[in-house]
Amino acid sequence: VSGRGRGRGQISVGRPLPTRQSQKAAEKGPSTVSIEGLSSSTTELQLKNLLKSIGPIEMFKMIPQHRKAIAKFSSPQHAASFQTSFHRHMIDLSHIDVSLIDG
Repeated sequence: VSGRGRGRGQISVGRPLPTRQSQKAAEKGPSTVSIEGLSSSTTELQLKNLLKSIGPIEMFKMIPQHRKAIAKFSSPQHAASFQTSFHRHMIDLSHIDVSLIDG
């Protein structure tokens, strides 16, 4: 008597394994984040440390008159991770809004 469901059929039933094509599609996502709603007391150093806690950044620009900053990560995965981790996060008593942008 053979055991049911052991060593037969497909290994991954119900969930396709990621292909190289889908991995490359994820790598082509936006790697730039827009950070809005900054407090007037938030410093460039604070933001850079927050960004670098996720991954390396290629570009950073602070626009204090608009209470905004823009940063480009070296990888789209880092940008997505930063947005997930810090959207609506409170810094200096202000909730920041993090969005992914092309650029």
